[in-house]
Amino acid sequence: MKLFLTSTGLENLDISRHFETSFLPKEPKDLSFLVVSIQDSEQDAFYLDKTLKEIKNTGAQDIDVFKLGNEKFIANKEYDVVFVCGGNTFDYLDRVRKTEIDKFIVDFSKRENSTYVGVSAGSILAGPDISIAGDEDPNNIGLTDLKGLCLTDYIIYPHYRKELNPQLDEFKKRTGYPIIELEDNQAFILENSVFHYINKGL
Repeated sequence: MKLFLTSTGLENLDISRHFETSFLPKEPKDLSFLVVSIQDSEQDAFYLDKTLKEIKNTGAQDIDVFKLGNEKFIANKEYDVVFVCGGNTFDYLDRVRKTEIDKFIVDFSKRENSTYVGVSAGSILAGPDISIAGDEDPNNIGLTDLKGLCLTDYIIYPHYRKELNPQLDEFKKRTGYPIIELEDNQAFILENSVFHYINKGL
């Protein structure tokens, strides 16, 4: 499995270029994408449309969308890339469980050359625990089991700003998890068993 974790998806040109030309195992036009998104509001629709445009701009053509509602997820074909969008992280975790797409993603991650892309909440979900999202997202649904998808042992913190360091330091002391801070113009990548940043320090 390969991980491509971001704060803002593929809107940064350098990140998009690396994703398209260096990261994926084949050209995007030869891969099948599954986009996972919540669609409860006009804002959700705006960000889904933005994500789809960014993916299509890479040359991808085979793109399906699964909207996290009440229906169980049933995979009717094999996907190469799972692209999980942003939103309220607690709501996302609750819905991926209820739709059972969490089981699909975990099984998918065990396949050779499978690729998981996270955007904001989608990046946090990849880690072992999502409680760090409480700094930005309200847990209005009262979710108590905050275990993530465990695709990585790192906690991913998107939209990082230096003024958040005191909260992050406290979280590290309390939980013991290592944290990867992601600014909006950065991506954190796992490929060939090695983690590295794109645009680190810019």
